[in-house]
Amino acid sequence: MKLATDADAQALWSQIAPTGEDWEDKLGEIPDAVARPLAVSFLLAGNLACGTPPAADCGPLVFDVPTPKHAATLGDPCLRRLVALWALDQLETPDIPIVKPTLRAIAALPPPESELIVAMLDALPEDDQDLRLELLGIAKRAGQDELADTNLGTLDVPHLEAAVRKHHLGGALEVLSAEAHRAIYLAAIVDDEMPAKARARAILELATTPAPKLAPALRTAIGKAGKAKDCMVAAAAARALAQRGDLRLLPRRPPTRSKDAMMRALCVLASYEQLQGNDEPSLLVSYVPPKGLERIEITYDPYTDPHTEQTANLVGRAELVMPEVEEVARAMRRCKGTTCSTRERDFRFSFKPASDGLHLFRLEIIERPPCTPP
Repeated sequence: MKLATDADAQALWSQIAPTGEDWEDKLGEIPDAVARPLAVSFLLAGNLACGTPPAADCGPLVFDVPTPKHAATLGDPCLRRLVALWALDQLETPDIPIVKPTLRAIAALPPPESELIVAMLDALPEDDQDLRLELLGIAKRAGQDELADTNLGTLDVPHLEAAVRKHHLGGALEVLSAEAHRAIYLAAIVDDEMPAKARARAILELATTPAPKLAPALRTAIGKAGKAKDCMVAAAAARALAQRGDLRLLPRRPPTRSKDAMMRALCVLASYEQLQGNDEPSLLVSYVPPKGLERIEITYDPYTDPHTEQTANLVGRAELVMPEVEEVARAMRRCKGTTCSTRERDFRFSFKPASDGLHLFRLEIIERPPCTPP
C-alpha cells in the first residue's frame, strides 16, 4: 500500500474510520509502511481543541480534557486529540517542517490541555532548539506557564537567555544563576510581562549579595520594581531594600483619603508580610485606629438555618497581624472596590476618615457558599 498524495491519506482515514470505542484497536492495525504519511496528513487537518478552559469564578474546576463518547467519529476534536497523540509518535525529523503550523496550533491550546503539548514537544528533534523555544513561548502566552517552565531543560544557555528576554519565561531564571547572568536577572526584575513570582525571586536573589552596598544598577532596578503594578513584585522590592536598612519602599498607610491608595498599600502589605519573619512586627498596626481593628467573620454552613453565622472581635494593636495573609494576598488580585475575593472567601475592607488620611477600622472575612456548576 502506497499513499502518493494527501488525498490518498484522507481517503484511507475514511476507510479506517476510528470511533471513540475502537480507535486504539484500529490505530494498532495500521501498517508501518503508511503510518508516517497518515500521521502527517492527519496532523495537517488540525481540529484538535477539545474541552474548555477552567472557569474564572464559580464554575467547576476543570483538570482534564473530556473523553470522547463511544460513538464519536473523526469529526469530534476530543477523538482527534487522541489520534493526534498516536500521530505525533509516528513523526520523524523530515516531517517536522511540514506539520509546523499544526505544532504551533497545539502549543497554543489553553489549559486543561497538557498531554498533547508535551507529546508535541517530545516529537521535536533535540537539536532544533529554535523551534522548541518558539513553541514554549506560544504555550506560555496561552496560559501554560507551568508546562513551559518545566520543559526548558534541554535548552542551552543562549536559548535560556532568550527564553527570559523574548518569551518572559520565569522558569529559565531557575536554571540560570544570578551570579553568572546578572544582566538577565536585572532585565527580568523590571519586565512587566515576566511572572510576578519569578520577578520577586530574582529581586531577592540579587539582593542577597554580601557586598555592603547594592550596586547602582541593581538599586535602580529594585526602585523601579517597587512601583510595579503587581503587589508581589513591589513587596519583594521593598523587602530587599528594607533588609539593607532602606525603608523608603515599605508599604505605609498613604496620607490621603483615597480608598484606591489604601487598597494598593494593603495589597503590597499582604505580600510583604509573607516575607517577614515570625518575630517581626506587623506593619498593619499603622493602618488601624488606636483602638484596633474590628474583625468580622461570617461562616457558611449549608446544613443550618440560617446558613451563616457571624462572630465579631476587636483586635488590639499589640496582637495585630494581617489575618489569613496568604489568602488575602491572593484575593487582592481580584478586587471590586474594597472587596477582594478568592473562590472560598470575600475580604471586605472598611475605612473611616482620620486626620492624616484613612484608617482601616473593619475587616470582614466572609465564607462564600460552595460554587455551583452552571
